[in-house]
Amino acid sequence: MTTVLVIGATGKQGGAVADLLLNHGHEVTAYVRSPESPSAQALSTAGARLVTGDLGDPEALTGAAKGVDAIFGLSVPFGSGGKDQEVAQGRLLVDAAARADAHLVYSSVRGADRLVETDIDHADSKQQVEAYLRDQQVRATVLGPVYFMENALNTGFSRLTDGVLANPLSAGKPLDQVSVLDIAGLAVHAVEHPDRFVGQRIDVVSDRVTGEEAARILSDVLGREIPYQQLPLDQVRRWAGDEIADMFQRFEENTDFVDIDALHAGYPDVAWHSYADWARTVDWDHILRGRTTAR
Repeated sequence: MTTVLVIGATGKQGGAVADLLLNHGHEVTAYVRSPESPSAQALSTAGARLVTGDLGDPEALTGAAKGVDAIFGLSVPFGSGGKDQEVAQGRLLVDAAARADAHLVYSSVRGADRLVETDIDHADSKQQVEAYLRDQQVRATVLGPVYFMENALNTGFSRLTDGVLANPLSAGKPLDQVSVLDIAGLAVHAVEHPDRFVGQRIDVVSDRVTGEEAARILSDVLGREIPYQQLPLDQVRRWAGDEIADMFQRFEENTDFVDIDALHAGYPDVAWHSYADWARTVDWDHILRGRTTAR
C-alpha cells in the first residue's frame, strides 16, 4: 500500500486518480478547498483523509505532503491571477514534493517540455513549471494530456443539451483526445511502479476522432441523431476569449499527432478508453439535465 497525496481531489483529474487509488487499496490524502462539499464528503466516505488547503498556500501544502510516498498534482489554469498564478502554484507543488522526498506525478499538457513558447498562456505556464521541475532534485513523472473528452460535458459550449455536438474545428479534422480515466490509469500505474516511471515524461492520448466521428458515436450511445455543428471561430473568440480561440486555431492547423498505438502498447496495464468506451461510462441523463464543466 502506498500513501498518496492527491491535489485537486474533487476535480475531474484528481477525482479520477483518488477513486482509482482507493480502488487499488492505497491510502489517499485528498487536498481540497471545501471539505464540506458533496464531492469531498464522498471521498471521505470512500476512505480518503481530507486535508484543507489551496495551491497557493505553501504551509498547508507542505503539511499535507509530509510523510506521503507520492503526490499526484496539477496546477490550475484560468484563475484570477492568470499565467503567473499557475506558475506559482506549480512551483509550490514541486517544492512540497522535494521537501517530502515524494514521487511527484505531475499532470501538465502535451508539448510543455518544448522550449519555444506557444503564446497560449495555459500551455506556456506549464512549460515554465516543467522547466522549474527539471532544475530541482525531485523524483518525478510528468504526464502530458491532450484535449479532454470530458470537455464535451460542458454543455454550454458543446451544446449537447440543444441536440447537437458543437466545436470550432472543421467536421473532418482529427483531434487527439484523452479521458481523465486514462490519465488516472497511467498516474496510478506510475505511483505503483516508481522505478519504471521516475524521470519519464509521457504525452497521454486515449483516441483520435474527428468532430463527425464523435457526433456519430454520441448518436449511437444516446440513441438519437446528434449532428455535428462547427462553431465560427470569431464567435468562440467573443464567448471564450482569445486564448481559447487561438488554441482551437492551433488544433485546426496541427499535423503533429501522438503515436497512439505505440503509447498503448507501451503501457498495456492501463485500461485505455476509445471515444466510444468513454461515452458509455457517462451518465448522460444527469449531464443533459443540467450544465457541467470539465477541467
